Amino acid sequence: MKKLISLILALAMIASFAMVASGEAAYTQAPYWEGKDLPAVADRLPAEPMVEDADYLTVGVYGGELKTSTSSSSWTTGKIIEEGLFRFTTEGVAVPNVAKGYSVNEDATVYTIYLREGMKWSDGAPFTAEDCVWFYNKVCLNKVDSKGVRACHKDADGNPAVVEKVDDTTFTVTFGTPKYGFIEALCVDLKWHFAPKHIFEGMVDDIIAGNDEAALIKAKEICGVEFADVSKAGKEMLYYFWNYAGIPTLNPYVLSTEAGKNDVKGDYYEYIRNPYYWKVDTAGQQLPYIDKIVYTAIQNVDQSLMLLLDGTVDFQTVGMDSLATIMTDAQVAINIYEYSSGSWGDTGTQVHCNLSIADEKLNALFNNAAFREALSICVDREEFAGLYSDGWLEGGQAAPSEGQLGYSEAWAKKWCEYDVAKAKSLLESAGLVMGADGYYDFADGTDFALNIVSVADSGAADTYALLKVYYDAAGIKTTFRDYDRSNVDNMMLANEIECVLFPVTGLGDISIALKPNSMVPGTATNVVWYGNMTKETATGDLLKLIELKEKLDVTADTDERTAISLEMLKLHEENMWSIAYVASAPTYHAVNARIHNFLENGVWSDIYRDLGIAHVQCWYIAE
Repeated sequence: MKKLISLILALAMIASFAMVASGEAAYTQAPYWEGKDLPAVADRLPAEPMVEDADYLTVGVYGGELKTSTSSSSWTTGKIIEEGLFRFTTEGVAVPNVAKGYSVNEDATVYTIYLREGMKWSDGAPFTAEDCVWFYNKVCLNKVDSKGVRACHKDADGNPAVVEKVDDTTFTVTFGTPKYGFIEALCVDLKWHFAPKHIFEGMVDDIIAGNDEAALIKAKEICGVEFADVSKAGKEMLYYFWNYAGIPTLNPYVLSTEAGKNDVKGDYYEYIRNPYYWKVDTAGQQLPYIDKIVYTAIQNVDQSLMLLLDGTVDFQTVGMDSLATIMTDAQVAINIYEYSSGSWGDTGTQVHCNLSIADEKLNALFNNAAFREALSICVDREEFAGLYSDGWLEGGQAAPSEGQLGYSEAWAKKWCEYDVAKAKSLLESAGLVMGADGYYDFADGTDFALNIVSVADSGAADTYALLKVYYDAAGIKTTFRDYDRSNVDNMMLANEIECVLFPVTGLGDISIALKPNSMVPGTATNVVWYGNMTKETATGDLLKLIELKEKLDVTADTDERTAISLEMLKLHEENMWSIAYVASAPTYHAVNARIHNFLENGVWSDIYRDLGIAHVQCWYIAE
C-alpha cells in the first residue's frame, strides 16, 4: 500500500499517544527481571511513559528470543530498535516519541522541545535536556560524530541553529530564518538528537582539545575497543553507538556486555531488553515483550533462507525470488508481509555517474544527457530483468512508482526502449569516437572506460556481469571493482567514484521534501550521482533544483510545498540524472507465525527507518 507523506506544521504542543499516569496504573515488568537487583518498575519508568496503542496492536505476553540473521551489523541492527525524539506514523505524520511534545512560535524560528520527566538511560542514569543540548553543541557543532550539523539544523542561509537548555525537561532550537517542517526534517536527518553526556563528556572534550591519545584511552574504557584514530572513535561510538557494548541508549534493546555475545563482527551476538525502557502497552506492561534479539552472522542469501525455512530464525527480509521456495519448503508456518518501496526503480540496477567528478572529460560526458540516454537504451530491459530476477521483475526506470508524488507513465518508460544503433549515435553526439578495438574513445583519441564500483557482497558483481554484455555490444568499455563498505564510504567522501552500480544511497524516496538527500545536490555526502556538488558549483537545472529546495525550506503552505516538490521532481524527469534498468519491487518480510503484532502493509523507506516502522518492541511470541 502506497502512502504519501503529508507535511503537518504543528503550531501548538501536541500529545503523541494516550499517557498512563503513574499514580493511576500498576505497571508490570517482564519475568526476565525478577530477582535482578533493580528498582521497582514504576521507578524505572518516566512519570508519563509513552503508551504504544496503535489500532493493529494486541496486548502481548512476555518472554522468548527473537532470532534473525544478517551479513553485517551497521544499520541492520540499528534501524529496527532506533528511538528518536520524534517518529513517523504509518500515515507519514511526525509525532512525539522520546520527546513528550513540542511547541513552535508563529514565524517558525523557535521550537521548544519537551521531554518526559524521570526518563532514564539504559544504565539508569537520568536522561535530561542536558543530553540533547550537549550532543548538539559539542558533538554536532564540532563534527565529532563525522556528520556535523545536519540539514535539519540549518536555516535558509545555511547557518546552524542555536540549541539551549531551559530546564531538565525543556530545550529550545532557534533558527535565524523560518524553519517550516523542522520536526519532520529532524525525524529524517538526525533522529535522536542526544547522547549520554555522563559517558562521553570526557572523551569528546579531549577530541575537541586535540588530546587524541587521552580520547582514545577513554574510548576503550567505554566500549572495550581500540580505535585507530579519534575520527573513527567519534563516528563509531556516537553515530553507530548501538553496535558497541557498554554504551547506554534509549532503545528497547541494548547490545549484551557478556563475552561471546557482544561483538557485532562475530558469528553470534545478542541485544537484550533495556531495563529502563520508557514505553508501556495499554495494560501497563513495560515493553518490550520479547527478552532479546539474537543475531547469527551469515555469508550469503542461501544460508539466510535455509535458516528461515527450518525455523532457526524467526524473520528475514527476502527477495521475491525466494517466495516460492518459502511457500513450498518451509518446515514451520511462515507469514509473508509485503511493504511497498520508495526507491526509484530497483536500487540494485541503478547506475549513477558522478556529475561532479574532477576529471574534466568525464565530467563533460556524464553531464551530457545524450551519454546517459545511450547508457540507458543500450540494455534490453525485459531480457535483462528476466535474467536479473529469474523472471520475477519487469524492466523499468529510475522513476517514482505509481501512487507516489510525481509519478507519470511517461517518466516510468523514459529511455527504456532497446536500441543499440541509437545508443551508438547518441554516444557519437556526446563527442565520443569509435576506436580500432571496437570501443568508444574520447575525441582526442584517449581511451574512455566507464569505471564502475560497488559494495562487496551486494550482488552488484553478478549484475555487472549481465550488464557488461550489453555495454560491450554498444561499444562502451567498462571496468568493475567492488570494495568493503567502509572503503566505498571513504571514496564517496573524497569524491573519487566515477560511477556506481547498486549505490549505497539509491535514488528516490517517498518524499523529496522530507528526505531530499538522494535527490538534491548538497544535501548528503554519500550520494554518487551529484558527488560533492554544491550551489556554488551547480549549473543549469541542477542549480534550479537546489534553488527550489531553498524555496521549499521557507514555504509554510502545504499546497505550495507540494507544488514546489512537483517542480523538483519534474526536473528529474526531464534530465534523468541517474538511471535504473528494472522497476522497483515490494520488499517482502518472511516472519515465523509465532511472531505477533508485526505491522502489515507497511512502506519500506529510510524515512520510516525501514523495519523500524514495525516497532519491534511491540512484537511478542505465542506458539
